[in-house]
Amino acid sequence: MEILIRKLLPNESTSYREVRLQCLENYPKHFTTNYNDEKTKEKLFFQPYIEQSDKNSFVIGAFHNNSLIGISGFKRHERKKINHGGVIIQVYVKPEYQGRNIGSNIIASTIDEAFKINGLEQIEIGVISINKNAEKLYKKIGFEEFGLQKNFLKIDDLYYHHKMMMIYKKHYTK
Repeated sequence: MEILIRKLLPNESTSYREVRLQCLENYPKHFTTNYNDEKTKEKLFFQPYIEQSDKNSFVIGAFHNNSLIGISGFKRHERKKINHGGVIIQVYVKPEYQGRNIGSNIIASTIDEAFKINGLEQIEIGVISINKNAEKLYKKIGFEEFGLQKNFLKIDDLYYHHKMMMIYKKHYTK
């Protein structure tokens, strides 16, 4: 199976929206945003960045037969004192494509693209503590845990912790 991994083009923001809503619907405990809230929005978080080809905020996509099957978003911090860093968010691969290294490949491509940005030195990623597969993948790629936000998510009467992880340009190896 041939998978193409690349930055999304301006005309692909609708495809991003479809995949993003699907991930929120399929895995409500893995993301901080809520499917019902997001589906009513005219534009989701990354859509304007995709449409404007923003070099500091973008989405890497995985494609199979010209269909978007996975996403990984990157957002550089905007404030001057912290813009040496950014964050990877909204990582998702459609269930039928999971377990084929697509997730690790789109994250690696996201890291590669982000570290091309002048002055970018570090990238954060977060994972909800019940998402053990994602946490294992992030550690394998080279992210290191630097903090834990207890009771970060509350869904109904259940709480979920948020692990914060970081990778540094000077330590990153492909």
